[in-house]
Amino acid sequence: MAWLINPKLFEEFDWVMISIVTAISMIGFVAVYSAAASYGDSNSYFARQVLWFVVGLGIAALVTLIDYRKILSLSGWFHLGVILLLVATLLYGTGGPGSKVERWLKVGPFFIQPSEFVKYSLALALAQYFRDSRRIGDLGINDLFWPLAMTLLPFVLILKQPDLGTAGILFFVFTPIVFLVGLRPRVMALIAGLGVVCAPLAWFFVLKPYQKNRLLTLVDPESDPLGKGYHIIQSKIAVGSGGIWGKGFMKGTQAQLDFLPARHTDFIFSVFTEEWGFVGGIALLTLYTLLILWCLRFVGKTKDRSGTVLTLGVTSIIASHVLINMAMVVGIAPVVGMPLPFVSYGGSAMISNMVGIGLLLNVRMRRFQK
Repeated sequence: MAWLINPKLFEEFDWVMISIVTAISMIGFVAVYSAAASYGDSNSYFARQVLWFVVGLGIAALVTLIDYRKILSLSGWFHLGVILLLVATLLYGTGGPGSKVERWLKVGPFFIQPSEFVKYSLALALAQYFRDSRRIGDLGINDLFWPLAMTLLPFVLILKQPDLGTAGILFFVFTPIVFLVGLRPRVMALIAGLGVVCAPLAWFFVLKPYQKNRLLTLVDPESDPLGKGYHIIQSKIAVGSGGIWGKGFMKGTQAQLDFLPARHTDFIFSVFTEEWGFVGGIALLTLYTLLILWCLRFVGKTKDRSGTVLTLGVTSIIASHVLINMAMVVGIAPVVGMPLPFVSYGGSAMISNMVGIGLLLNVRMRRFQK
């Protein structure tokens, strides 16, 4: 209850951040309602999305009540717990609502997707690790053993689901953090060299045939318009047909006539831009840009190193989701399972992202606290 009885702490609450998140989420409510119309169940999808947002707000509020340094002290256990849930998903996972891919755990009437939460547990674990590291600014390869282990273990587990997109996000968390804390130049060169060497090995020995097809289809989707290129083609048609002002609410043909797959989740930006056009798309992108820049302005202005690392990690998760999802729907990135934060339908995604917002608020509120 320290937040409620400490006026100074309450004064530091970031109303700008929560206002931007609420505005983005309200756009998501409208988009989900329209995208679900072709399922004949708009009210149900809309109500669940609003409920998850409200629950997420409550969880974010709870996260702000506990000093983030106390949360970090338990971060190793949190990360281990989520990793165990990923193992359970491989053993007992089931297809989620509207999906046949076994990436969810069914707990009573609820479906939980652990891979959505492991991104934030990784950010917490890395923040705790580098808080205790004494070699900041001069990290050698030995100093990266545990950070790499904490990243690679969930990476492999998610890759086996299979979910290449979410697995890749873990390195969008890991990479900016290790560069922030400081690597020796020769270590940077070594990592770059390993990346060049591993890329062809991953192509031949790691990627599954359908994942290779998605990469090849990105270059020429019209080579198989009814098969491998169908998602990208239909999404580009939806985005382009919206024009400047859009076709109007619930008047987008690609979504309402069932041409666009995964329209309430991965391709919801296509639905939104078809109905609200270039103007609507730019408005949503502007809100995301404001949110990301607003979060980044506090990197380096936190109370301690762990707060800076945590702020960068959480911001990187949100930014990478936005960039990859929007690039995917306009055909400049391969099709991967990547929800648009606070807009795409889904309870695990919404709640995990709200946990991230709670962590950002937590660090922000305590930057002047002893």
